[in-house]
Amino acid sequence: MKLNKDGEKKRKPKTLVFILLLLSSFCFVYYFAYIQHQQELAYVRSACVPVSTTGEEKELSLSSTIVQDLYSKVRTNIREDIASPIFDNKMKLYLAYRQIPTSKIYQSNCNLFSQTDMNPFICKESQDYIPTAFKEETLQLEVKKLFGELQDIANANIQLGNSCIGGYQYIAERGEYVSGYCKEVATTIFKVNKELVQATSRKSVIQLKEDVKYYGAEGKDLPASLKSGRYIYTFKLDTNYNYVLISKELEK
Repeated sequence: MKLNKDGEKKRKPKTLVFILLLLSSFCFVYYFAYIQHQQELAYVRSACVPVSTTGEEKELSLSSTIVQDLYSKVRTNIREDIASPIFDNKMKLYLAYRQIPTSKIYQSNCNLFSQTDMNPFICKESQDYIPTAFKEETLQLEVKKLFGELQDIANANIQLGNSCIGGYQYIAERGEYVSGYCKEVATTIFKVNKELVQATSRKSVIQLKEDVKYYGAEGKDLPASLKSGRYIYTFKLDTNYNYVLISKELEK
């Protein structure tokens, strides 16, 4: 055993070595945890924040819930396109009507329903037909959710063109929309193929791009109002955190 000059035992700095090893281990564990945390944050930002909050454009998954939800609100079929090819207030009311939950629609009666204002829809109560209705404020709520608080779309009959699509008459005296029935069947010989091909976001805006191809029938030309091409739906996040539809345009 080695002695120092005073004859005392010479102690090795075991305590200092232990402390240094402990600090090194702590630093290594902390650094590893930090790196893992940063990786988890990056994943969460990518997986859980579907839209871009910056000026950079971000590609959205077509199967994501936000894209599928927005597209389902605005996608139309061939019968709807033929009945109302113009994206006007009548179409906007109709699209808003499509969003009304079934729980908000109830059995009603034909009181004050005009039998001439919505040909070919009529309303005659019988054992075979009981009309349904919903409140005007129910529809206006869906209008604001789909098109924004500043949209001023007046209440009006819900019917696309003169077709059997829609079928709710606005009765101001009752503050309700009341359904009629149509004996005709809304059919067409024309066809359409629609495909959602791209969804992007930038800041508070989401754009959906839809490829549309209309097909005529043998011996029948397509109506001039049906235009094939790529349609762009532009949605913007409003102050109520709803993505509202700003426009539907045919890409030039």
